[in-house]
Amino acid sequence: MKFDGVIFDMDGVLVDSERMYLRANLAAGQAQGLTLTAADYAPLAGAANADAKIFFQKYFPGEKAQEFLDDTYALVDQYVAAGDLKIKPGVKTLLTTLHQKGIPLAVGSSNYGRTVNEFLTAVGIKDAFDHIITSDDVAAGKPAPDIFLAAAHALHIAPARALVVEDSANGVQAALNARMTPVLVPDLRSAEEILTPIPQPVLVAPRITHIAHLFD
Repeated sequence: MKFDGVIFDMDGVLVDSERMYLRANLAAGQAQGLTLTAADYAPLAGAANADAKIFFQKYFPGEKAQEFLDDTYALVDQYVAAGDLKIKPGVKTLLTTLHQKGIPLAVGSSNYGRTVNEFLTAVGIKDAFDHIITSDDVAAGKPAPDIFLAAAHALHIAPARALVVEDSANGVQAALNARMTPVLVPDLRSAEEILTPIPQPVLVAPRITHIAHLFD
């Protein structure tokens, strides 16, 4: 299939932020006296609001959930300010290749607009994208299709001709719900773990640079 544009998730795809969030989760949880492991926090990566709510209800009674979130975001801000946020390997190479081929590019992220713009600016790739769509721009986050449909509309391409690059089950399902083609680039979890809840075959790219071959 020929694709007329590419929509990238941000966290775990363009920037190595999922590990940074996990580091902050662990520290914020320990500050509340919890002994949760990285595996315990895994459901928060790319989580839908309902899944996140279940997580918080299990571990954080009362106001503790908001305290945990505030502490997590404060720590992430510290890490970014310290220069700890890194671009994912191969991203600049792929973006350069797609630009040379004249492929329009967008970001479709469930994160907040301020954070997305801050992160992309920090790693020097914000200007590589024609449009940036975040949770601030739509009514429903992933796995609802809203973010990706808004990105395709901004790029002036048909959803069926959009390629979506994702690292989470919710993101992959959002792309499928938008009638787009997702390609999974695993980050913290294996492709098998991520795709277990997905009812249909999905393209998997072991490295993000492999996506360039879809445009040969």
